[in-house]
Amino acid sequence: MKNNFQLWCIGLCYSSLLVLTSCQPNQELNNINVENFTVEQDVNNLRRGKGSPIIVFGDSITAGAGVGTEAAYPHILSTSLDLLILNQGRGGDTTATALTRLQQDVLSQEPWLVIVALGGNDFLQQVPLAQTEQNLRQIITRIQQARHCAIAVVLGMNVEPFNGDYKKMYERVAKDTQAYLIPEVLAGLNNPRYLYDRIHPNQIGHQIIANRIAQRLTLLLDKATFPTNYSCVSIR
Repeated sequence: MKNNFQLWCIGLCYSSLLVLTSCQPNQELNNINVENFTVEQDVNNLRRGKGSPIIVFGDSITAGAGVGTEAAYPHILSTSLDLLILNQGRGGDTTATALTRLQQDVLSQEPWLVIVALGGNDFLQQVPLAQTEQNLRQIITRIQQARHCAIAVVLGMNVEPFNGDYKKMYERVAKDTQAYLIPEVLAGLNNPRYLYDRIHPNQIGHQIIANRIAQRLTLLLDKATFPTNYSCVSIR
């Protein structure tokens, strides 16, 4: 188990790598430019319309560490989009440990769409990037090829300038698997006003993350075929 000094060093490093400018006004962080953000028609399973819930599959940020699940971005996203969204975040998950619970926590629930939010702990634990990429590809492929052929959405974890290869890795994986990428969802959130601790967003930070995802996810949902049994589909 890591001692307090190791945890402090990791926290300091991770709070620094949630990057881009930390002095941006709140409204700028909330309102991202989506004018040139298009949805490719070949997003895998975009028109299948099978399955039921939307699931967010991630680590402690997704789980709402420090703020609770009711204040975490999956719940905010569910409320703002008026859609059933289940939170399957678990603290400490790397892409490898997440892969071991994919069947039980995600695929067994026969989702229509899965938002994958993983990679931060791989970086912190210095997992080789090639292994992270391999795990992420396997997670996405299994989601897409499961019984109900779900849509896979990938959240890009912005880790520049410490390792810009992560950004390229997310882009490469999304392109090769025909998943839908929402990049840099943590950009600018290293400012203490947006953090609960050195690693995890506070309630304001989660609201910003949810707003960023919602703006780009709505573009995808506008083109997707909803399952016929989906009971809550109004998009605001």
